[in-house]
Amino acid sequence: MGRIEDLPQVSNRGWSGSFGKTMAERLEMQREVAAADTPLVRGRLMHLPLVLPARPEACHEVLVSKARSFEKSPGLRVLLHDLAGHGLFTSEGELWRRQRKLMAPIFTPAALGQFADAMRRTAGRAADGMRPGDKVDLAHETMRIAMTVVGNALFGIDTFDEADDLGAALTTALGWVNGALASPAIAAHILVMDAAGDLAGRTKGRVHDALVRIRDLFETPLMVGGSRSPQLKQAMGVVNTRIQSLVDERRREGLDRPDLLTRLLTARDADLEHGGAMTDTQVRDEVVTLFVAGHETTATSLGWSLYLLARHPEILSRVVAEADAFGDGPIEDFDPNQLPLTTRVFREALRLYPPVTLFPRRSLEPVEICGTTLPARTIVFVSAYAQHRRADVWDDPDRFDPDRFLPEREATRPKGSYLPFSAGPRFCIGMHFAMMEGPIILATLLRRFRFEIDPNRTIVEDNFATLRPKGGVPAIVRARRGP
Repeated sequence: MGRIEDLPQVSNRGWSGSFGKTMAERLEMQREVAAADTPLVRGRLMHLPLVLPARPEACHEVLVSKARSFEKSPGLRVLLHDLAGHGLFTSEGELWRRQRKLMAPIFTPAALGQFADAMRRTAGRAADGMRPGDKVDLAHETMRIAMTVVGNALFGIDTFDEADDLGAALTTALGWVNGALASPAIAAHILVMDAAGDLAGRTKGRVHDALVRIRDLFETPLMVGGSRSPQLKQAMGVVNTRIQSLVDERRREGLDRPDLLTRLLTARDADLEHGGAMTDTQVRDEVVTLFVAGHETTATSLGWSLYLLARHPEILSRVVAEADAFGDGPIEDFDPNQLPLTTRVFREALRLYPPVTLFPRRSLEPVEICGTTLPARTIVFVSAYAQHRRADVWDDPDRFDPDRFLPEREATRPKGSYLPFSAGPRFCIGMHFAMMEGPIILATLLRRFRFEIDPNRTIVEDNFATLRPKGGVPAIVRARRGP
């Protein structure tokens, strides 16, 4: 069996190791991974060694076929503790399995179909507020649209007028997470947490209890700079106050609405005591997780989609023709077959600019991946960005080509090569929601307007927790037809 020490190494970029401090450096590192001709490469996160799957088959083993041998990175759990708590994105073990089982029926394509009209209506309302000649930031507009859509789906209310306040609060929280991701403090934090857990397993009595309390305390970002800053506390206060007021309001009014919050509050696990209902704290964690994931990633991908279409007028004209084929009727009861090209455009934007570029894992036990033995507690970073840029999988990978996702071309690609929603048991539960929402919003906007973007301006990726367009997507609204 091979050893980690024998793997090719990606470049170091200063004290932070292979990742560097900026998004540009992190993407440069991931392009190195994409160019590797071995299944795995190794890197460094400050002083901690790590492994990066370079080929699709290695990604598939980590995320799918040997997923039980891995957990989410404890550093990710710590950094997202105040924002996402023990929601589906961060929880582990039995809690995660129970929550996934409870929530899976809520997120099937059939169950989500009821929200198609809200998606079209929200995008239409955004278009109603635009006028030919207006200068807009499409990234900001799609953020407000996506936040309103997820607010409608989760709570059955219109959060459009509050989107800017909530969006600013979430941007503050996610910005802190991004800044702390490669800090020395988070590495030290994990070492203390692990050491306390190890010692607790070898002691008894009061010493054991004290070490467990220390370990649990370090599940919060205790040592990470800025975690108690007034700005972050204020941002979390905005999020928590709004979510809790909605939960309280729903309980007062009765649990008879068709939204996702009601489904969460009424979900039951027959195997648990007290009727198997979630606690209010667990509901809060799941709601915040869904709210953040449900708007941030879709909005980012919509912004990139509109940017790419503006730079490729020949593809834009085909997308517009597809949207116009609905006539003056609504785009509802969505099926991907109704908007096949628009769906491929959205999928291609997700390939070129995956909102979450890295999926961190840690091995729970010794495990063999593509012939190399990873000891327990090996940090592994699966890079969606790297897999989406492999030249041996994607012809001319930097080129915008939605027809890569024609069925006959998709059938030839290996498992593990397309990962915008991760893969395996922990794939994003909101995938079907996003893949319905993106094409509906694109088609609704493009039936009404053309968005003119400076052809000489190249927009690059921002240094943020998700792959946002830096500086937004400035555009001028041009008329096509009336509402």
